[in-house]
Amino acid sequence: MRFLCALILLCSPLLAAAPVQTLRILGLQSNAEASVVYYRELLQLVLDRTAAEYGAARLELVPPPPLGDYRYLLMKQDFIDVHHFGTSPELERDLLPVRVPLLGGGLGWRGFVIRKVDRLAFAQISEFTELKRLTACQGELWPDTDIMRAAGLQVITAERHDQMLEMLRRERCDYFPRSIFEGPVEQKAFQLQYPDLEFSSSVLLHYPFAMYFFVKKDNYTLASRLEKGLEQLAQSGELLRFLQQHQIARQVFPLSRFAQSLVFHLDNPLLPANTPLQQTAYWFSMPAVQREITVAPPR
Repeated sequence: MRFLCALILLCSPLLAAAPVQTLRILGLQSNAEASVVYYRELLQLVLDRTAAEYGAARLELVPPPPLGDYRYLLMKQDFIDVHHFGTSPELERDLLPVRVPLLGGGLGWRGFVIRKVDRLAFAQISEFTELKRLTACQGELWPDTDIMRAAGLQVITAERHDQMLEMLRRERCDYFPRSIFEGPVEQKAFQLQYPDLEFSSSVLLHYPFAMYFFVKKDNYTLASRLEKGLEQLAQSGELLRFLQQHQIARQVFPLSRFAQSLVFHLDNPLLPANTPLQQTAYWFSMPAVQREITVAPPR
């Protein structure tokens, strides 16, 4: 009898252990989407840091749809549980945002993937009117597309990342804006398939921009968990350190490497009014650059 009681006591913690929660996220659309790995690893870090309060959780990769950028639709139809999006009023209306920027606003600093033969031409740009004569490639559903068009830039769109690289190679567009975090590491991923393309930071676009985790509108528990974990990481400085040490940032820091860039500052008409711009722990600061121009929106 004593043996039986001891066995029950020994096994009871195992029997009472809560099951591991599974969160579904989208896998890569393209091998060149290196930045997606950052969001995945950050998400797992947040889940691990909040496991004591909410329980253990693991990520399950869901294959992306073969055609179209249906991430928004997938989440609304409950195919995935969490995804990263560049925020917009529409997204914050239909989904539940976790308002801690995942890249410190870094996605709002954009260099260009260009054809190598155009390197000198881009290096010689000195006025915004010169850039307006060229055509950018961007994602069909990306907020950046509307931001750039609102500034007067010509933009054509595609549904997938690899389609935009192909459009650039075939000269259907002149440049493909990518953030200073995405561009360098993505170049390593696509350089074998597209050896005639490169990432250039001689000209940068900048606009206030926040990339958040979003969940379904009624998933308050998951939103609260992610917010607590991210807030803890941000206030302790660990979120910035995680970014600095990640593979997507190895060619970005120190930020003084962009001191010679020409920066065009654009307005972001899609930025929701409740974006936490005053929370300095959420954002990184770019040091002074040699030349910067604030672009007034077209009337």
